[in-house]
Amino acid sequence: MTLQKKLQINIVMSNYNQRSGSYSSSYDYIFLDNLASSSYSNLFRSDLKNLKIKTKNNTECQVLYIPSYGFQPAAILVRVPVGQISQTTKLLLDVHDTSTTFISTLTGNDVLMFDANSDTYSNFFMNYSGLSISNDSTDGGQFLRARFVPNLDGTSPTDLITTFASGQSLSNNRVTVARFKRIGGNVDVNDNATYHGSTFGNVMMQVDGSLTTYGIDTKGTTCYWADEEKDYCMFNGAKTLVMASSFDAYASGSDEEGNYKQYHRHGRVGTGTSNSSDYLEGFSRNNTGKIYETNYAEIQISPTFYATTDFEDFNYVDLKWLLIFPSPLFATNGIPQITVTERTKTGIRLYKGSHEYTKAYRGSTLMWDAEDDDMEDTGLHIPDKIINKNWDWVF
Repeated sequence: MTLQKKLQINIVMSNYNQRSGSYSSSYDYIFLDNLASSSYSNLFRSDLKNLKIKTKNNTECQVLYIPSYGFQPAAILVRVPVGQISQTTKLLLDVHDTSTTFISTLTGNDVLMFDANSDTYSNFFMNYSGLSISNDSTDGGQFLRARFVPNLDGTSPTDLITTFASGQSLSNNRVTVARFKRIGGNVDVNDNATYHGSTFGNVMMQVDGSLTTYGIDTKGTTCYWADEEKDYCMFNGAKTLVMASSFDAYASGSDEEGNYKQYHRHGRVGTGTSNSSDYLEGFSRNNTGKIYETNYAEIQISPTFYATTDFEDFNYVDLKWLLIFPSPLFATNGIPQITVTERTKTGIRLYKGSHEYTKAYRGSTLMWDAEDDDMEDTGLHIPDKIINKNWDWVF
């Protein structure tokens, strides 16, 4: 195992907002889905498993390696201490030789995932007659097909709904990533749903009017909180849908129905988590609705109406995997700009021979740190008598 290159991941947040005071987790999660498109991709394995991610203080981060699928590239979900996150977050990227294979270290806890290649769907979803597992010619694995099957008496679900996603705190915000082999036609996705309930979250609605009984020739994808819509083909075919949902409480109270909170809401649906992604975004400031629930509910993916203009086959989606994790960073803020560059060394660096002194102290007080480009002037400066004593100063 040989370290080939030291790079840096730069994450710049637009419209940056600090997380709500109600968010108490020590970690946030960042979904990196555009590393393979960087100018250094020739150094990366196709599955990215020769990459290690560290914080600026060189602490290794736990990661989940997400495999590529068809033309959709591999990705990495990384867990980062909140103290290392700001509007201009920087992570260190160690690139090892391509014969190296690292394994995922991020499992369980806040991160939830269903993978059709390896998981039994009945352990993750409510069972209904529209579900089936099929072999996948794309990767030699499997996919889960969820077909719209009408049920007029309401005794069973008519769409895909999870059973493992409830319980995450609303204050933690939620990001849902679903990779499909096929998604098309009329599909709704709700990231905070209950079966036969009234819970309402961030909703993506995709409508193809020509595939309804009404035959209206309109096609559009909308986000419930957004004022615009985009072309239907945004999520047509093999796509990765990313939904970010933020509930940031600004008021609370109680009435005859119990304790409630009122929230600023932010919802976003798109094809990825970088600024190059196609996405829709919406806000609801000072929403007067009273929310009595304190936790997120389930994920609901609803294929509706027909799959073709023959009006014989009901619509369906083919799901490869579903990933759910809390992230105020992505849910509360705008789409980030993510770039990979050479690792920058900021501040002044002091060498004596081959030994490097990266920090300077006066007693127990840290006066400067070569890795910290934001440290204020603490009054420690470089006397000429030190410069002229066979030391090398590099910037």
